[in-house]
Amino acid sequence: MIATAVCQRLFTLSQTQPRSGTVHSVFDRAVNLEFGEAGLTGLIAEEKALTPYAVLVRTNAPFAQTGVRAGMAAYMQNGILSIPEAGISIDLSLAEPIDLSVDSIALRYDSEAKKLLEKLIVASLYSANAQISLAPLVMGGEGNVYTRFLTLRLETLFSAVSREDFDEATQAAANCAGCGMGLTPSSDDLLCGYFTMLHLLYRLQNRMDAKVNIQRMSQAAAAKTNRISATFLLQSGEALANAAVCELFRSTFTFLDSTEAVRAIVRVLAIGSTSGADMLTGVVLALRQHNGGSKS
Repeated sequence: MIATAVCQRLFTLSQTQPRSGTVHSVFDRAVNLEFGEAGLTGLIAEEKALTPYAVLVRTNAPFAQTGVRAGMAAYMQNGILSIPEAGISIDLSLAEPIDLSVDSIALRYDSEAKKLLEKLIVASLYSANAQISLAPLVMGGEGNVYTRFLTLRLETLFSAVSREDFDEATQAAANCAGCGMGLTPSSDDLLCGYFTMLHLLYRLQNRMDAKVNIQRMSQAAAAKTNRISATFLLQSGEALANAAVCELFRSTFTFLDSTEAVRAIVRVLAIGSTSGADMLTGVVLALRQHNGGSKS
């Protein structure tokens, strides 16, 4: 396996003290490794979007066919990530390091970027499956069992955030978590998009003091869902997002480039069956809340 891109934070972590852990879970296009305080680390198939604390790798077969199994010992030392029992040794220094912090994105545009971002995402969500995704929360219509379950809960969350009652918002975020199908339930994907967008909105307002409350909400939500989904929620609370979402924010807030933004949206929508659409739904809801307050 050859590393082609690596989250900058993972590469830095791999250069510090040696770490040992275990394989948490194995799928065709992803492997999750548990390194204790470092959380879940990912091996991601090259064609997928790079996620925080993960490395993209080129492999000749699906991970599930490479011999790696849950429970195997894993190690990280001197820039090398290895699973000896499966014969896997990945040199992270050969990969391109990528900063996946949305706080590193230059904010050169404000209102124009927000309008462009919402417009392009809404146009893209017409293609989302309204029967199982959360897109109806943005697009309207009859919705589905998940949107009906979440509507009042999300209203409570947005109202509390708008009023800056973060004790209530923290509980409301926990009440929204874990709803939907798949390894990352739809509501968790929505919250990830919502939290990362909030980080940018607070930066635009020079409200760096408020950003700590996003971490509080993400921690509360993470405690109410599965380990894999919790990892992404905690990362979103730390202003970390996958590469496709970072590209989308950069194309709008740094360059106001609609062409690149559309390309990034296509990459986000390709994540999971509905994960990408649900993340984008969360982004739009954060934008609308910012523009309209608790009544948005």
